[in-house]
Amino acid sequence: MAKLLLIEKDQISAALLEDRLRVAGHQVEMLFDATRAASRVDEHQIDLVVLDVPGESAAALALIAELRNRPGTRAVSIVALSDSPEPAHRMDVLRAGADDCLIRPFDPEELELRVKRLLGSRTAGLHLLQGDLVSHPLWAVLQYLQQVNKTGHLKVRGAAGSGTIDLSGGELVAARWQGLRGKEALLTLLSIEEGSFRVDPGEPVGEPSRDLPMNELLMRAAWLKDELAKRRQFLPFTGEPLTAGGKELGDEPEFGNLPLRRLLSRIRGQRGTRLFDLIMDEAEAPLTTRVALAWLVENGYVATGEQAPGMAPQNTMEISSAILLEVGIAELIAAAAAAGLPAEALPYLALVEPEAWPELRRLFEEVPGYATHPELRKLVEQVEARRAGSATFSGAGGGKLALHVQILAAGPQPQLAAIVPGCAGVLLWLTGAKAPEGALSAVQRLDASGLAATGLVVATTPAAQRAAAELLQGSRKWRSSPHAPQSLLGLLRLLQPRKAR
Repeated sequence: MAKLLLIEKDQISAALLEDRLRVAGHQVEMLFDATRAASRVDEHQIDLVVLDVPGESAAALALIAELRNRPGTRAVSIVALSDSPEPAHRMDVLRAGADDCLIRPFDPEELELRVKRLLGSRTAGLHLLQGDLVSHPLWAVLQYLQQVNKTGHLKVRGAAGSGTIDLSGGELVAARWQGLRGKEALLTLLSIEEGSFRVDPGEPVGEPSRDLPMNELLMRAAWLKDELAKRRQFLPFTGEPLTAGGKELGDEPEFGNLPLRRLLSRIRGQRGTRLFDLIMDEAEAPLTTRVALAWLVENGYVATGEQAPGMAPQNTMEISSAILLEVGIAELIAAAAAAGLPAEALPYLALVEPEAWPELRRLFEEVPGYATHPELRKLVEQVEARRAGSATFSGAGGGKLALHVQILAAGPQPQLAAIVPGCAGVLLWLTGAKAPEGALSAVQRLDASGLAATGLVVATTPAAQRAAAELLQGSRKWRSSPHAPQSLLGLLRLLQPRKAR
C-alpha cells in the first residue's frame, strides 16, 4: 500500500479523486491548502503527491521545486493536475520537477493508472539501491550500508505500512515507522520479512544516534518472533473484542519487559478493545504488542469477547476502512454544523434512476461489516421492497446523519417537494437521456432552499451528461460529475455542505 498526498482546493474533485485512489488500494491523505505540504510529505513519508496546479499558480510550481530540492522529499513522485491546455504551462510544470502532468478534464482511471506506473517505475538514478526484503533482509541491507559509509534515507515498505531509516556515513541517525520513532520504530522495521526497500540520496538532519543499537534490536526482534511462534494459537484475530478478568499480574522476570500492564489496563478500561486498537495506540512495536497480548491470553488474564452472530473477525484493512467511514461521517456532521445546518439530525437524500440502483447498492454492500450493520441492511431491503429506504449514522463527536434513498419514477413524485427543502445535501444519479420529473423538482426545490445545502448530479453516460447540463442551467447550488463514487465514504464526501454566507 502506497501513501499518497492529494492537494486539491476543489471539494468535489478532491472527494472523487480521493475515493478512486483509496479504493484502488492506496492510503490517501488530503490537503486543501499547500502551505505546509513539503513538511507533510517529509514527516508522513509520502510516496507520491497529486497536486492541483492552476494555470496562473506560481506557488504550486514553487512547491514542486521545493519538493525536488528538499533532501527528505527529493525522490517523491509528483503528478500535477492542470486546467491549462497550453503546452508552455505543461512544460513549466515538468521543468519544475513534476513526473507527470494531467490536463483537465481527465478520467480518474487515467490518474489511477499513471499513479500505478510511477510507483512501480521510479528511475534507478534516484534510487541507488533498491530491492525486496525476501531476497535482501533489512539487517543485511543495513550492514552493507554501514560498510560502505552510506548517507541517505532508507525507505522500507511492508504490508502494514512504510517507514524510514536515516543514515549518515553508515551510522543510524533516526528511524520512523508510522507514529513510532527511535528504538520502537527500528524494531518494527527489523521485524518486516516481506516488502521492499530503496535508498534515496540526501543528507539527514541530526547526528548519529546511540539509541539505535541495531544488533541489540535485531536480537530482540528474533526473540519476539520465536516467542510469538510458540504462542500463535493464543493470539486473537485483529478485530476480535477482548475482555479482561480480575486476575492481577505478578512479577514476570522473563516477560517483565513487555507492556503487559499497559495492555491489561487498556482492555479493562475500554470494553471491546481489539488487537487492532492496541497496535494503533503506537505505544510500542506491533510485534511487541502481539507477543504481550498472546502471553496475557495464554495465562488467563485476557479472553476474547463474544461476537455478534454470523460476524467474522475483521482484518486490519477492513477495520481501517470502517474507521475511515466513521471519520468521514463525523467530518460531514462537523462541516454541517459549521455551515449552520442542524447537525443533531442531518438529512441527506440520494435520488437514483432504476438503472443506477445496483451500483449504489454495491457501495452499501461493500461497507466493512455490512452483514452485521442493521441500518445499512434495512436501507437496502427497504429500497428493494418499496423503492425507498433510510439509514441513520451517529457521529463520533455527537450528532446524527440520516441517509434517505429514493428510486426516481418516470412520473411526478410529489413527496420529494416536501423532503428536498430540508436536506443538507442531495445526490441525483442519472443514466438516461431525459431527466425524470422528480429530478427537476429536486433541483428547483434545493435551489429555493435557504439552507447551505449541496446538490450533485452524477451522470456517467454521455446521454445523462447532456440531460444533466440541461437540468442544471441557471442553478446556484448544483454541480455535476461524469464519475460515479467508488465507495459510500466517497459518496458522503461529495456532499460536504457549503459554508454559510
